Amino acid sequence: MKSITALLLLIIILPVSAGCTVTHKYGPYYGKVIDTETKEPIEGAVVLVVFHTEEWGPAGSITRFADALETVTDRNGEFKIPNHRVTTFRPLQGWDRYGYFTIFKPEYGCYPWSYPWNKDVKPMFVPGGTLPADQFVTIELPRLKAKEDRLRNQSCFPVSVPDEKMKKLIELNNIERVNLGLQPTHIKEEKQ
Repeated sequence: MKSITALLLLIIILPVSAGCTVTHKYGPYYGKVIDTETKEPIEGAVVLVVFHTEEWGPAGSITRFADALETVTDRNGEFKIPNHRVTTFRPLQGWDRYGYFTIFKPEYGCYPWSYPWNKDVKPMFVPGGTLPADQFVTIELPRLKAKEDRLRNQSCFPVSVPDEKMKKLIELNNIERVNLGLQPTHIKEEKQ
């Protein structure tokens, strides 16, 4: 009797819990980052893409961090983020179908922010902060000459992304912070 009960319980739980695992493939993403004025490639800019799941409720949807990848532009200003499959165990959630990008280099306006001092960051894709998959794009970043603009640019970082998923972004931001006379931020120590 116990084995029949256990088998019935397994037959009920397995299909219900299998629907809680969601997976989605993103990318590839590739392109080039250049200076708005000179059209020269920007080497060493960090390109971070963040993926989310969506949970739906009566008040709308809530996005939750699922994964992130980062890379750095090469000497030609080019970057490539290959196809990436994200799998997570989240009941009653689906995928936000877009990856959301942050592109940053000290002394430059940050993609996708379009504050008045970053108005020359272009192009902007819809929805904001995304890049089209499997399409070569050229992103133009303006050089920020005024210290005030560079200080305002400090707010261009994504929220709810674990530090270990954006180490290079934090490293470049720390360089900019020190150059601006600010204290660097720190990556939390990883548990051994």
